[in-house]
Amino acid sequence: MFYSWPMDLPLIRVVPAPDLAALLLFCAVWLGYGPAVRMLGRRGGRAINAGLPTVRVLWMRSAVLRDNRITDSALIGHVVHSASFFASTSLIAIGTLIGVLSGLDRLMPALAGLAPALPTSRELLEVKVLLPLAVLVHGLFKLTWALRQLNYTVALIGAMPPPPVPAAEAEGLAEAVGGVLSSALTTFNAGTRSYYFALAAFGWLAGPYVLAAAGLGLMALLVHRQFLSDVSGRFATARLLIERAHGRGGQSPP
Repeated sequence: MFYSWPMDLPLIRVVPAPDLAALLLFCAVWLGYGPAVRMLGRRGGRAINAGLPTVRVLWMRSAVLRDNRITDSALIGHVVHSASFFASTSLIAIGTLIGVLSGLDRLMPALAGLAPALPTSRELLEVKVLLPLAVLVHGLFKLTWALRQLNYTVALIGAMPPPPVPAAEAEGLAEAVGGVLSSALTTFNAGTRSYYFALAAFGWLAGPYVLAAAGLGLMALLVHRQFLSDVSGRFATARLLIERAHGRGGQSPP
């Protein structure tokens, strides 16, 4: 049976100032990472996600111009299966956390051992468990929306006219279908990132400073992968070569 939150107990009285500050910082990192990376990518640099839309448009351009599109369908199908897997796993994790919420009274003694110097009320503990639950629910909605968009992409690829396709029409079709595909995969990436942030959110059980450190550490890891990793540099080089092969020119990667 679920715990009944006291109606006369505002949230601000349940969450102490250090916990509230850590929670706001975590939410800023969680919800602001994606838009921040897109903004930085538009201003230059070698962010992987910023270069993927162009690569996907060129992929769809190649798909329009070739007669056999079995490979394209197989690649899209692989992403659909991945999104379905993550969505199903999210449902299991959400159900588990709901079960934890219903049995917090039995878990409080064990959880108190994580941070014995930081006494936690029953209400604050419930809020701490609700945070990873909210992250996973948000990710589930992202993943299911990505699945819908991938289905739209499959329908568009299936409806592509057989070659030869006039150059102007092929370019416009590639831009349109590539845009739908990029939207789907951007949403899918946001959904899979919810697993990372849900794990970081569990750090709140050990205290507000652990939550803040986990959120900032995760952001540093993700930014490093996007901008400073070996893969990001090699991806920028490969993207430039692909653009040149398609006759689009391009500038040398930073």
